[in-house]
Amino acid sequence: MTLTTLVTLVEPGEAAAVEAALATPFMLAESFSAALTALVFPIEAEGTSMAEEQTVARVRTLAERRAIACDIRSRSSFAYGVGEVFADHLRVSDLGVFNWRADQPAARRLLLNAAIFDTGRPVMIMPEGRPLAAPPSRVMLAWDATPAAVRATHGALPFLRRAAETIVVTVSDDKEVRAGQSGIEVTHLLARHGATAHFSAVRRGGSTALDAILAAAQEAKAELLVMGGVRHAPLHNMIFGSTTQDLMDRGPRLATLIAG
Repeated sequence: MTLTTLVTLVEPGEAAAVEAALATPFMLAESFSAALTALVFPIEAEGTSMAEEQTVARVRTLAERRAIACDIRSRSSFAYGVGEVFADHLRVSDLGVFNWRADQPAARRLLLNAAIFDTGRPVMIMPEGRPLAAPPSRVMLAWDATPAAVRATHGALPFLRRAAETIVVTVSDDKEVRAGQSGIEVTHLLARHGATAHFSAVRRGGSTALDAILAAAQEAKAELLVMGGVRHAPLHNMIFGSTTQDLMDRGPRLATLIAG
């Protein structure tokens, strides 16, 4: 398994912002010899056609300069909402790359929700201003045996095979994981796929599960976090909390591959 097709979103804007949005997708396309689909459109406000045309031209120039196979789709190419468009293209890709913004307006969040929960494909969420310069050498895999965690794990295999180390972590005082589906069993599976993996249990104590995972990732100097995304009802989130909701509210601290 490898990455053959990537999809990303580029909002019309200044040259520096366009280049920043393409940094990680271009690196991944080069590293995996993958094709890239770049969707160029504004999410919230109506942009000018001139701004979109300039951005399309900029993306094309940058891709040609680096000899990347890049299929550029502008707003005129589709008749549906932007969330549906991103989800449609992601369903026929191996990975979506989404650049987080500190202000993260509601429309961008709705698009990200559609990408995670309506496609069956993984999305790599990049923290603002922190692109990946190379495929990650150290990966942390948050494992809780949910179907979403299974999909995230398999979606991340191209990275796990390349990484020098993968740390599989389970928050031991958060959810019960039976022996047959434990994190240790996952390390055996990953080893059979050619990854170098080991297991570590962490405790949340008085913090959230996400905080416990992020603290472990920081201690391990992980460059990529892999996790499942679960969509709960609002009442469940209020009473029991949600790692996925926490991530969406706070944004990623490091590159995060998530699948729903």
